[in-house]
Amino acid sequence: MSETSVDLGVLTAPSGVLVLGMAGSIDQWPGMGDQLSVRALAAAGLGGGHIHEPADSEEWWCKAVAVSAAADRPLKVRAEPWVFYDGPVISVLEVDLGLPWPSDRSGEPIRLGDLPIDRCGMVLGDARALDSFVGLDGESVDGLADVTYWGKYADDAHARFGGERTPQYGGQGPYGRFDLPLREAHEFADRIRSWGPAPA
Repeated sequence: MSETSVDLGVLTAPSGVLVLGMAGSIDQWPGMGDQLSVRALAAAGLGGGHIHEPADSEEWWCKAVAVSAAADRPLKVRAEPWVFYDGPVISVLEVDLGLPWPSDRSGEPIRLGDLPIDRCGMVLGDARALDSFVGLDGESVDGLADVTYWGKYADDAHARFGGERTPQYGGQGPYGRFDLPLREAHEFADRIRSWGPAPA
């Protein structure tokens, strides 16, 4: 990568398969047949590939790419930013897969398939872990929830309710409290919704 690349941190893939997919549809895979991890494991076993649903149509609602990765160590993730209109975007995403390159390959990039620019963003993670993503309206699988808030009065709300900024490349994300027990998360969200700043 170039000198402008940014270290994004590390992730793990205990299933041995890493997935990059559309965040807006990551919870819809089970409704279209096999779980995302089942399809990703099959694609990764073939050397990596593009998976999509519906499989027999050119109009795909769910899209992802999957590739084998080391299951026993953290995988470094770096990005190369590029300015698009008035803000930075990721133009290249590099993940150290922790595996030796196959000996029959020359080290050249392998095209796995196309992914659209998803307005909801993209998600990169372990294939089996992504099966647990239930979307914003889904039931919590671990009994915990995150509550975030933003907008014109976010600083006033933060002064009253606390919380921390969510990490976001190129700046600060919304305020929030994370991994709260469900009851506490609902109560916190209700307090924010019922609060209003004093009129100016």
